[in-house]
Amino acid sequence: MSFVRLGWTALKSQFPSVIILFLYQLLWGLFLYRLVDTAVTALLQRYPDPPPTALSRILFLLEGQINLWSNPDVRLYCWLLAGMAVLRMILTPLIQAGIFYGFIPSESRSPGFPLFRGMKEFGRPVILFYALELMLTLLPAFWIVPKLISLWPGLAGVETPTTTWLVGLGLILGWFIYGWLIRQCLLFAQFGYLFKAGVWNSLLMCFRSLLQAVSISAILGSFGLILFFLFGTASWFWTGMLALILQQTYPLFRSTFKVWKMASQFHLWQSKTQKS
Repeated sequence: MSFVRLGWTALKSQFPSVIILFLYQLLWGLFLYRLVDTAVTALLQRYPDPPPTALSRILFLLEGQINLWSNPDVRLYCWLLAGMAVLRMILTPLIQAGIFYGFIPSESRSPGFPLFRGMKEFGRPVILFYALELMLTLLPAFWIVPKLISLWPGLAGVETPTTTWLVGLGLILGWFIYGWLIRQCLLFAQFGYLFKAGVWNSLLMCFRSLLQAVSISAILGSFGLILFFLFGTASWFWTGMLALILQQTYPLFRSTFKVWKMASQFHLWQSKTQKS
């Protein structure tokens, strides 16, 4: 809990970065909403439900396949989505680099706004670490996804064996734990590289302090999950303007918890570095 409190103290000085991260996530959510509203919703409205004839759904699917390859609007939306995904993959580590730079004491920083200064100072290595994280996290997909697809007929059946569900959930849970471990190790490695403490020493510290790192993620993750359910429940029961306000302000709390967790992990790494 001491590292969580230290992370909260560091979060107060990072609040401008939290606001920018909130606006970034809000704009990304708005883009996805407009994309779905203009492209997907218009397509689903044409779905024959209930179908007038038995061939209606088959004709709908065939028309969709033809338009998927021949309609220029479909290609436009695909290129737009791909371009925004690449832009997000660039902006996300840059914002993360700015947050990392904010952990430096104010007297040791270069002049300028810490977030933008951090993008310049730490941007390139953080982008490389981010690309490595994506690659390592997605690597098990080549084995797990075909395995899940092979289990899908059993999962979709009326009487699915319990062992089939357990195998599927076990694969997903194992992938989740593996992804968290990769992210945690590379987070400490970034701290070691950016703050000149050594990458391999930081990785060793990560394994030595794994239990404390898990507790930090569990505490802040629990708070975030509770907040998510509170916002979701309130939006479900009190629809209208209140639900809209809650939905628009939730990314602010999500951004706050994200920076809070990073700051807490940084103080954990820093305490282990000072002891070594």
